Amino acid sequence: MGALLLIFALLALQGCASTIPPASGSPIPLKEANLEAVFEQNEGLEVTPEDAKELRDFYRLGVQRKAKAEKLFQGKIYPEAMKLYHSSNESFSTILRHLDQDSAEYTLFEDTHILFFPNLLLADNELKMGLILQARGEEGSAQRCWKRGLASVQKSLQAERTEWGLSLKEKLISLLPSKNK
Repeated sequence: MGALLLIFALLALQGCASTIPPASGSPIPLKEANLEAVFEQNEGLEVTPEDAKELRDFYRLGVQRKAKAEKLFQGKIYPEAMKLYHSSNESFSTILRHLDQDSAEYTLFEDTHILFFPNLLLADNELKMGLILQARGEEGSAQRCWKRGLASVQKSLQAERTEWGLSLKEKLISLLPSKNK
């Protein structure tokens, strides 16, 4: 009986933890929550997939892979950028299976807070992969990327309303045909 009560209590707590109140009020300014700030917070010791054991490791791995992909994307080295964007998204997907809320002040350690935006980073990766696919003439695949990206950015905005997220949402919507918006 005690074990059954414990299981019920854990399920009840899990249900409460997964309820996301909609973000409201003014969005968090771009100067406080942006891609460059996320990159800066995750510089340093490089995490390898073999070393990633905790969620924070997977987050750092995803961010570091995204940072490399961004440089390749800017240099128009698209095949390598695609591989890194995919790898980055795999790391973010691992995180999102366990913790699906973005946060502007995620507590990493006691008194250490970071920008934690796996949904938003995944959405930005989908935007970039879609642009690469579009450049290769793969419009249908690009549209699918942008739809996934739009779903991720909307999930991010439910938890944390940021100017960064709102801007990304506008970009994704502008790339999708009217019937898919």
